Amino acid sequence: MSYKLFFLLLLPAIFVNTLAADTLYTIDNQIYEGKFVAYRFETIYFNVYEFGKVSDTKRFPMFKIHKIIFNPKQEGVGKSHELEKKYRKLRRGKRVVRITLPAGKNWKDTGINLSENQEVLFSITGSIFIEKDLKVLHYGELNVRWHRNKQLPTQPTGAVIAKIGEKGKPFYVGDNKAPFKSKKKGKLYIGINDYKFKDNESQFSVTIYY
Repeated sequence: MSYKLFFLLLLPAIFVNTLAADTLYTIDNQIYEGKFVAYRFETIYFNVYEFGKVSDTKRFPMFKIHKIIFNPKQEGVGKSHELEKKYRKLRRGKRVVRITLPAGKNWKDTGINLSENQEVLFSITGSIFIEKDLKVLHYGELNVRWHRNKQLPTQPTGAVIAKIGEKGKPFYVGDNKAPFKSKKKGKLYIGINDYKFKDNESQFSVTIYY
């Protein structure tokens, strides 16, 4: 057997053992090798591999995914469910406020007064349009566009954000369900990370635990 033929026979085994990757196929014929991380709010989180290592974490709306082939050697597919159970425990016993956040609203007063070092958690559902044909979930656009007039210029447009006090520093909420700890006392506000609101439509449903 020639060395060239031996190498060609060996190559598939090397490829599988090195990457041990899941494979994600999009409806526009893009293929990504990597690891399924989580499924939350109609979105797949996927660590993309490059040269056998994680190079990026991408978010894919379900409507853009054709199929995912899971490699049995991958681990941690059930971690998203375990994490949700953990957050449920953290919310237990806290007061609950449910608020509608319109897409065209810069900031909305939640009516909640936080103490210093008080924990607050968010759970958000729904979707909004930040442009005529651009629909986003609560973590905002997938391809982040920087704009200096956004409350958080480097964060996704359309994402849910919050601040403590009218002149407080905004912080990203998005899909983060982990507890936020208030650095000062004051009234809690929630809003949409955007710089133009006239073309925004629909609303988010926000549940706040504090």
